[in-house]
Amino acid sequence: MTNTTQTTVRVHRVYINAPAQKVWDAITDPEWNGKYAFKAPSEYDLRPGGAYRVVSTPEMLQFGAPPVLVDGEVLECEVPVRLVQTWRAHFSPETVAEGFTRLTWELEEDPPGMTRLTVTHDVENAPAVALATAGDDPIASGGGGWAWILSDLKTFLETGKPAQI
Repeated sequence: MTNTTQTTVRVHRVYINAPAQKVWDAITDPEWNGKYAFKAPSEYDLRPGGAYRVVSTPEMLQFGAPPVLVDGEVLECEVPVRLVQTWRAHFSPETVAEGFTRLTWELEEDPPGMTRLTVTHDVENAPAVALATAGDDPIASGGGGWAWILSDLKTFLETGKPAQI
């Protein structure tokens, strides 16, 4: 029997032992976001209509990655509570062709010093992006998807060191 149901909205949640502002900075500031997960800096112009992009590291470029891994536009920004953006992956011709998807970051600090981070990625009509961000096997595939990125963000903020993959 084949399962023909396709998940079009993926929701990931992680609890991080850090204040919301620190989590926000780790997501939006390239001085921080280039230190965990794939270590590829994300650049944000944090205003509606502002540009977003993730740039390849020199090591990624040596392996044939494009100079820009992901690009998009900021749709909504409420520091340090909510960020809504478009997100287009340049991982392959298929992910580029699928166009922009919608990504929402929501941060809630409760109790003080503990942040619940929820990432919602709407991948409707983007099956290649859905597959690429699922990250079922980060070591074998060279990717890790949102679960791995958020886990490493948590590890980095709580220990000061990213995971070693």
